[in-house]
Parts: sequence; C-alpha cells; structure tokens
Amino acid sequence: MVRLKHRYLLVNILYPPTPSSNTLLSAKTLTQAKGEPDAETQFHLQVCRPTPDHINAQVLARMIREAVSEMFGDWGMGELGGAGAGSVSVKYLSPATSTTIIRCPRASYRLVWAALTYISCLPESKDRKPGVKKVQSLDCVFRVVRVSGTMKKVEQEAVRRARLEVARLSREWEEKGKDVLQEMFPGGTSEGHGMGVIESDDDDEDEDSDG
Repeated sequence: MVRLKHRYLLVNILYPPTPSSNTLLSAKTLTQAKGEPDAETQFHLQVCRPTPDHINAQVLARMIREAVSEMFGDWGMGELGGAGAGSVSVKYLSPATSTTIIRCPRASYRLVWAALTYISCLPESKDRKPGVKKVQSLDCVFRVVRVSGTMKKVEQEAVRRARLEVARLSREWEEKGKDVLQEMFPGGTSEGHGMGVIESDDDDEDEDSDG
C-alpha cells in the first residue's frame, strides 16, 4: 500500500494599501493625537487586518484550484489530483489573524505556491441583504511563510508568529498608553481569536522551508 505524502503551507493574507487609504492614513498622521498609534502602527494594522467573513475554507480552496487551472491548465489540475482536486484542502483559516494552512500533494506543492503568488484579490460576497452596499473585490497578497511535511510543525510556526505579533503590539501599548489590539479587533477584545485546536498529522517525514 502506497502512502500519499503531503506538504503543508502556512500562508499570511496581506492587504496592501490603496491610494484612497494612503490619503486617509496621511491625514490621520497629520492630525495624530497623543496616545494614538503612529503611522507605522496604523500601516501595519491596515496591511494585517482581518479577512472578510464571507471568505471561508471552501471559498479559498476553490480559489486555489481555479488559479492553478488558469496558470497550468489541465496538466496542473492533473498534478493536483484531477478535476475535483480533492488533495488540495484548507486545513485551517483564521479570519481574525488572516492566517491559513493549506494541504497539497508533496510532488506539486510548488504549483500551489506559484498559484498563491499570482492571486491578487478576494472575491466579493454573493450573499447580500437588500439595502446593504455591495462589497467589492478586495486587493490582497498571499505570502507563504513556511512549508512543512507535517501539520504539527506548521502549527508550531503559526503559534510562534502569533506570539511575536502579540508581544510587539503589547510593547507598543506599554510605551504609548493605548491597546493597539483594539484597532485590529474593533468592538471587542483579542480574546477568542487564538489559533485553536488544529488537527495534527503523524507523518514522520518533515521538510521545512521559510518563505
């Protein structure tokens, strides 16, 4: 019996500023009040802001398959396992931290990586209530920060990066007297936005690389 081997990609979804947001950011910098985050912190919170709620694991997996099909055609889809491409799945997605873990076949993980590099926007929401303004597609960048042969290693790296981020924001709060985490999670606290329990893989083979 042949065991199928996979690779796990840890990906950050970033949101580059638009010209309108740059203008707004400059205006806030000029009128910055004492105790408010500086321009660098505001820029960081904008780039690393939460992912819209309508983007779930199924939507993201479909986006990846469509990107591979567009870039590599039938050959690329065949490398991923055929039309269904069931071997490509999103094992974890946190809209609050814009972090996701993607599983794909070991032999074709570079195809998935390349497809993620060329995805430049998120689709608009299809479920829209009457009277609610239409949500336009959102420009984004997918940054692969880790490739591993096991789920456990990717999970550990995600937790490590999350802790570093919290520590950095906490230092700014102590120095400037304001909890900048409230800028990232308006209307609530940062509690409840942890990594949670992630399914682990017992694959003994491990191949790590940092992006």
